[in-house]
Amino acid sequence: MDKLQLKTMIDDCHRAGKQVAVSFCSHVPQEILEAAGFCSLRILHTENIADISGEALPSNLCPLVKEVYSLCQGDTLEKADLIIAESSCDGKKKMYELLSRQEQLYYYQVPQGEDRSYVKPLILSECRWLIRMLQQRFGAEVTNERLVQASQLLNAERQSVMSLMAVQKQTPPAAWGCEILQILEQNRTICDVQERTKANENARELLMQRSSPVPKDARRVLVTGCPASGVYRKVVNAVEKNGGVAVCFENCEVVKSSRRHVDTANPDILSAIADCYQDTACAIMAPNQLRFQILEQLIDEYQVEGILDLSLQTCHAYTVERDKMRRFCQQKTIPYLPVETGFTDADCGQIETRVSAFIEML
Repeated sequence: MDKLQLKTMIDDCHRAGKQVAVSFCSHVPQEILEAAGFCSLRILHTENIADISGEALPSNLCPLVKEVYSLCQGDTLEKADLIIAESSCDGKKKMYELLSRQEQLYYYQVPQGEDRSYVKPLILSECRWLIRMLQQRFGAEVTNERLVQASQLLNAERQSVMSLMAVQKQTPPAAWGCEILQILEQNRTICDVQERTKANENARELLMQRSSPVPKDARRVLVTGCPASGVYRKVVNAVEKNGGVAVCFENCEVVKSSRRHVDTANPDILSAIADCYQDTACAIMAPNQLRFQILEQLIDEYQVEGILDLSLQTCHAYTVERDKMRRFCQQKTIPYLPVETGFTDADCGQIETRVSAFIEML
């Protein structure tokens, strides 16, 4: 997605009579925004955004934080009705305070752990505060019935993402990993949840109908770590140009967010939404055991031969957790490669050299 596409999406939503809520993190409960009648856009990465973060932020900061600042402070999101400022990583939550259009923002508090009895009540409280704000600021009507309907729609979308990812379980995988991410990236430009879900399902059918382009002897690599949308082309391409294939993406864009579902049979639908978002294997959580439990399952399901752990420059949560990941891979006797990178192409050659050596080792 580029700047023009994003601005066009916002205009299209307004022409359809819907207000637009923008968020940047999988901790934000999309069900509530959809139930309130908003077009909820979760932005993972945007191409062609001029970096204006130098006016307020230090240069040695996570490139994703700088990009979100540039998106919000520039003219790209000036027509968005609401921007959810979630308190996930420390850099991002403090960055939101520096933005000049504070009237666009709503601060959503994210828990920093998932093993305490007060975590679910905290998420539930934040959900109620979010609903109250939508009612008071926008006159939105958020009923239990609308929450159930929105949860069903988003459950179906998440399932469509997981089903698309699952085509990589076969031998050889049905597609190159880059193809999967490109399909998901393209489909995220579709504003309507049902249409987006259908596009994912159609893409899966097309992939399953063709012969796999992937050689049978391609080494099967799982990608984990930071959000990959801004760097996947250079990192995953390096894997797939050198004898490997990305069979699974545990990152926020794919498995981490899409494996969760809301129990729409629960009569307390807000409680069910809180349960869903508590089940998030994010590195901001301490301790973060869930991530490694999920990886154990994925390693078996996708017949993983090597793990590539992606971290964005100065993303402290994922970078520090890297040593825990290394020890986990040692215990599982799975080769492990950490890659730290940013949104420029300056390190493409270095990454390809390291990845090529890693694939050869497999």
